Amino acid sequence: MKDLVYLSRAFVEFGPFAKKEILDFQKRGILTETDYLRDEGSDSWVHYQEWLTVVPMPAPKLVKKTAEKAPAAKAPAAKKSKKAA
Repeated sequence: MKDLVYLSRAFVEFGPFAKKEILDFQKRGILTETDYLRDEGSDSWVHYQEWLTVVPMPAPKLVKKTAEKAPAAKAPAAKKSKKAA
């Protein structure tokens, strides 16, 4: 699988960009309605919205939570003995 993509805007070709960069452009609102993309080695340009539907999306990063330590159990308080008077 090729990871490089070219961007065409106003008939000017830019790139190559990593697929992650293109996904970042889309998140940040940088891509416009007139943008087309093609994978490296391909001659076919595809509208960026169509390209987004076929590109495999990266898996979300999983954050491993560390277990919180429970407070240490306190020893039971010693009972005071009653002295007989």
